[in-house]
Amino acid sequence: MFTIRPYRAEDVKDCSRCFYEDFFTCPIDGNDRGFLRDYVQILIEKCSFTYVAETSDHQVVGFICGIYDIKFHPKKSNFDRCKKHYGAWCRMFLKFYLGQYRLSEAFQKQLDDFLLQLREREEKYFDSCDLELAALSSRKDYRKGLGTVLVSKFMDRAEADRASTVRLLTNTLATWKFYEKRGFIKKAEKPFPDGSGQKTLIYEYRLEQKGSIGR
Repeated sequence: MFTIRPYRAEDVKDCSRCFYEDFFTCPIDGNDRGFLRDYVQILIEKCSFTYVAETSDHQVVGFICGIYDIKFHPKKSNFDRCKKHYGAWCRMFLKFYLGQYRLSEAFQKQLDDFLLQLREREEKYFDSCDLELAALSSRKDYRKGLGTVLVSKFMDRAEADRASTVRLLTNTLATWKFYEKRGFIKKAEKPFPDGSGQKTLIYEYRLEQKGSIGR
């Protein structure tokens, strides 16, 4: 149903669309889309590898990213780490500084909430694993089976590179049950500081469990 392949630079627009559809619910305008494109480009390019899922008509409908711990060195000789384009980050920072994005009010509010949750990531939980599942995003219209096939490809890559532990950050507003159903074990949780009762969650998957990832 889906073809999984390595990310290419020309995929960034489609990936930013998938990212929006997975993490945001408000309407967006052209300025918001421009920001999301820049953000997703930097997210992907700072990761060690990224795969995209596309349909038979070559429409990208999801992507998954992984980032290896700095102390972990994959054994594969053809390790295809994405390049870190610091120029893209500098351009994005400059646009923020000059107020050029001009984000819509509704999107700015949801973005602030999203970035606040990202700040809950604590280094101590990710310094002790080989590989972090840094982003999993897919179009809502294609959810059925797509997340599973992306995670299966991710685990195949982790196994090929001889990683033993994978961790990820999510929260109770997101798709945490998706990971539990696929054998991820909760390692830590932390209440949101706003008193809402929601929680930030850290999950771990050990590669010897790989058989429990559904196909």
